[in-house]
This record gives sequence, structure tokens and C-alpha cells, in this order.
Amino acid sequence: MAEGINRGQEMVSITIFVEGGTFMAGDSEAVQTIDNSSAFREGFHRLFSQKFTDEKFELIVQPIGPVSQAKKYLQKLADHEVSGVVLIDLDGPKAQKDTRLQSYSPADTSRLFFMIQEMEAWILSQPEKLDEYAMDEGLTRKRGTEKIANDALIRNIHPEELADPAAKLNTLFRKYFSIQKKRGGKVKDKPKSYSKIKDGPQLIARLKLDSLVGDFDEAQSLVARILGES
Repeated sequence: MAEGINRGQEMVSITIFVEGGTFMAGDSEAVQTIDNSSAFREGFHRLFSQKFTDEKFELIVQPIGPVSQAKKYLQKLADHEVSGVVLIDLDGPKAQKDTRLQSYSPADTSRLFFMIQEMEAWILSQPEKLDEYAMDEGLTRKRGTEKIANDALIRNIHPEELADPAAKLNTLFRKYFSIQKKRGGKVKDKPKSYSKIKDGPQLIARLKLDSLVGDFDEAQSLVARILGES
């Protein structure tokens, strides 16, 4: 049994290392890294807290930055420094999962899980959350009452089969929402582009974990792995 996992009535300490948490040009690296890592941490914590409650779990979400850091954190788990899992984008169709796992050999990949094909596929699996987010952010809704779920870009397509879901999410943002920007002393409506750093974590926080588990085998396996250790 890995060190840090407590059974019985004691609280279970689990860390989810998740890809993400980068900085944008324009601010100092230190400030940006803290701000954006915090957003990813809070977003994924809200998501997984739906299942791993404070009463039973000490849930820690730690953004790891780029995917190149995944091996480092798999090693932490292997060395029993912490107990938990690593969650990263697959960046490809589900059929590439085994190849990606092999690329991490000889590390123990039993604790490595993928968002297929990317984090944005999770978001697109619940398109109604886009409207909720847009309303809270004060975005202008375009195209009347057309449902995003009925858009030809995603309609009747399993979210795991959406190639380049981040690009598709950006297209949907620009198609259905606009934002006011001041240019040359005038305020104009401009198409709202999707930002992985700004919008992504807030959308992740809104998702229903039970629905993700139903739609994505990897999400189901990740949850089952953690619950199995409690």
C-alpha cells in the first residue's frame, strides 16, 4: 500500500497532478505562474470535489505545467512521495492511448490517465455550460436561441472523437458569443475567442463529474482508482 493512503475512518490524502498552469506574455513569470496555476488548481478541485468530499478525502490538485513534466510526477508517485494520479491531455484519438503509455516506459503508468482527446473535449461534452459561463461573464449571446449542442461541429459526435477540440471550442466561442472592446475611443462587439488559460479552468469547474464519468472511460477509471484506495 502506498504511503499516505489511510484506510478505515481516517482521511485519505490524494493528489491529482494535472497538466496545465502556464503563464502569458506581458506579466512577470512568477506572477503569471502563480495566477494561472491557481486557476487550474481551483477549477479541477471544484470538479473532483463533487466525488472526493472533504469529509473523507484530503484532495490536492497540483498543476504541473506542460506535459513534458508528467514523467517527473509519475516518479514522485512511484517513489511514494505522495499518493495520487497524473492527468494529462492525450492530444490524439483514443486509439493512440497505448502508444502514449509506452512512451512513458519504464515508468509505472497505472496512475497515468488521459483527457481524450484534450481537456476541451470534456468541456464540449457538456455544451450547456458554455451558455452558463457566458452569462456569468457578461458576454453577448449571438445567433438567438440556437442551442450549441445542435451545432454541426459537435452534434451527434462522441466528444472523444472530436479532433482538435480546443480549436472547435474556439470556433464555437467566436460563433455564439461576443465581447465588448474599446478601440479608437469606440466600444464595439468583437467575437469572443476561447482562452485555455482564462476560460478553460472556469469551464472545468462547472462540469458535472458524474456526466464525465459516463461519457469518458478514462474519467471513470481515474475515479475508480482513487475510490479503490479509500
